[in-house]
Amino acid sequence: GSHLRGLDIGTMQTPKLPVLEFGSSATIGAEKLSRALRAAKFVGEIVDLKLDSKEMRISVQVEAGEGVNVHFEAGELSDLVCPSETRGSYSLQFLDPLTRKLAAGLAQDVRVQFQDKYPLRLDWTSNDGGASWTYFLAPRVTND
Repeated sequence: GSHLRGLDIGTMQTPKLPVLEFGSSATIGAEKLSRALRAAKFVGEIVDLKLDSKEMRISVQVEAGEGVNVHFEAGELSDLVCPSETRGSYSLQFLDPLTRKLAAGLAQDVRVQFQDKYPLRLDWTSNDGGASWTYFLAPRVTND
């Protein structure tokens, strides 16, 4: 018969995380975040995220037709820390596989952190807290 071998975490190396100081963060239900990002992917490739002291906004601007503009008031977020307004733009192409997993109940809440010219950072736990995840996505840089 076949048997599964346990993972020997003693031989695993923890990847070095970039040291980034984010001034703001929002914690949102994984399902809500996934729905908003999937709606965004439906109309465009680049998502704009904005955070202020009252809400988190997820939007996509399109040349023609209807864009997407979803906002979550502070009351819909389990946590919102934002001393000054912050925004960032990211490619939905790379977020899409993750949004599918989040929709499938991978996590309860996701902590979202971003700011201009910084990577997007998402943190969540799964397996009833047994595993914690950190996901980074490089920012979309526009040449102005």
